[in-house]
Amino acid sequence: MSLKNSILSKSNQYNYYKDKTSQLKKENKKLKDEINELSPELEKGISVVIPSYKGENHILPILNSLEKQTLSKDLFEVIFVVNGVMDSTMDILTDFTKNNQDMNITLTYTNEAGVCNARNIGKRIAKREYIGFLDDDDFISEKYLEVLYNHIGPNRVVMSNFIDIDEETGEEIESFLVPFDMNDSGVVEGAPSIMADLCIITTAKILPTMAVKATDFNPNINNGVDVSYYARLYPKHHFEFYFVDKSEEAIYYRIRRSGSISRQEYSFQFNVLDRLKVMDDINESYLNVKKSDKEYKKFLRILMRGQSGFMQRYLREYPEEREKVIEEVKKHNFEYFPYERIEK
Repeated sequence: MSLKNSILSKSNQYNYYKDKTSQLKKENKKLKDEINELSPELEKGISVVIPSYKGENHILPILNSLEKQTLSKDLFEVIFVVNGVMDSTMDILTDFTKNNQDMNITLTYTNEAGVCNARNIGKRIAKREYIGFLDDDDFISEKYLEVLYNHIGPNRVVMSNFIDIDEETGEEIESFLVPFDMNDSGVVEGAPSIMADLCIITTAKILPTMAVKATDFNPNINNGVDVSYYARLYPKHHFEFYFVDKSEEAIYYRIRRSGSISRQEYSFQFNVLDRLKVMDDINESYLNVKKSDKEYKKFLRILMRGQSGFMQRYLREYPEEREKVIEEVKKHNFEYFPYERIEK
């Protein structure tokens, strides 16, 4: 090889490694930015995320209850994510913010309607070490945030008591979400199995923000979003669960409305197809959980049985649809499915 060609070859090698080094620096910077997005410096306190869709007629109770919280205002932030069709909700929230300048309030809007997308936006904005989700048509007791925050601990989920309120009569109803024998505050061993209903509702609890940021709500499902989310979140972290009894006055009040999902009429779409979408997420988690992790294998089987219950109720009304339902289920090749619930 001539001296000239040798010099050119060395030059080409230098440029190659220079470009490669530059590319690796860019990739490292991108990776670092992604890590920083997932691992921000979090401040003490609670981030409260509230999605709102057409909330103008029902959002005032939650605003009033936030205003009356006994937890120091510097220990919580409130993130409102208004989504979908714009009504006067943003105007109401803007006025609320102006009248409560001692509160840390963030207002944001997305034209994409949907609670999953709104919650994902809210949790990305969250800057506090713990996070809690509220629905815009419910409200909380005055001590709710303070009491829950008093019970935080490493890798702990703190759950409040839960009371339903009939929209028409105003009657307070003990919720089925809380087992009748839960009369004391404290750590609950095996909570995902013995009180699964309370564990898998997105509200009425605070959780470590870092864990919540790392798992998104699935925007591709229409309902059952809470089940889908916690089926994927809990087995990854093996949280400790702490339940706060109502004697401590930390209570989440849910307004039971006539148009709620729990009161929907039976349909093949809602009772079968929508349930199968949720079960796909449960099944994905079930496959990822080790066989030795008996607690979460059991938890996920409970969730599968819960979703299959919707199909079972549908088939009581429409028994002629049984073969059609079974055929749909078999398309999904679930690792576990309680066929006895739909084959009867």
